[in-house]
Amino acid sequence: MSKRGMSKPVLGLVVVTLVLAALAAVVSRSSAGPEKIAFPTKYKDGVLYTIADRYDVKQYRELYASAAAVQSAKEGKPLPSGTVLTLIQYKAQVDAQGTPLKDAKGRFMKGDLIAYAVMEKRTGWGTEYGDDIRNGEWEYSAFGADGKFNDKANYKACFQCHKPHDQIDYVISYPALAGRTMVATAAPAPAGSLGVNIGAFTFGPPGVTITPGKTITWTNTDESPHQVTVAGTPLKTGFLLKGQNASLTFKDEGVFNYNCALHPNMKGTVQVAK
Repeated sequence: MSKRGMSKPVLGLVVVTLVLAALAAVVSRSSAGPEKIAFPTKYKDGVLYTIADRYDVKQYRELYASAAAVQSAKEGKPLPSGTVLTLIQYKAQVDAQGTPLKDAKGRFMKGDLIAYAVMEKRTGWGTEYGDDIRNGEWEYSAFGADGKFNDKANYKACFQCHKPHDQIDYVISYPALAGRTMVATAAPAPAGSLGVNIGAFTFGPPGVTITPGKTITWTNTDESPHQVTVAGTPLKTGFLLKGQNASLTFKDEGVFNYNCALHPNMKGTVQVAK
């Protein structure tokens, strides 16, 4: 039936339907959330730009990006719209005691596939987020080993972990993309403080003993940011980028457990005794 032959009520219904469909399409494209990202079926067509061992969760990880993203990073530019970064998580092979096995190069040996974590950048994305959490035009998503969307993942943690890296387009692995490393400036540690190193997603040493009033200084040597948070107390550091340190003073006796707020499996203990 032509529009000329339609009655006014029918024509009006058609117009309203078309308008609602158009609005739904706009909302679908602009709404924030991990559902905006499709599973990256062709990630292996890109560049495997780095491999990472995660001691805290006993995982072997591979990171893929497009050649265009790698080139932009090498030129020191923000990654282009349309960039998809894919992190593939595998279990590390372990021995009878649960210790990860290593190859001849000292890297974890890849085991079973666990999941995929994806971050994607598109022009206009991110406008729905507040400045306290927005990561430019990036969104994050996660998929199981079967490629199905994970609606239980903690996506807020993704934004929190990447937020301190605004100077490198919110991409923690940007230095690896560019084929270099990046180290932040560290403040001098307080005189007499006890040092704890943060490296390979572990605290070293994991347990320390001090007397009341003493200070501990944590220094981050990982590419990833970390934040020390002491359970049951208001004590916590700011976000620590690679090369940065922060100190906390323990005035009271007791045993204090702490972890990384961004990576909860990283744990340590401070015993304070006279």
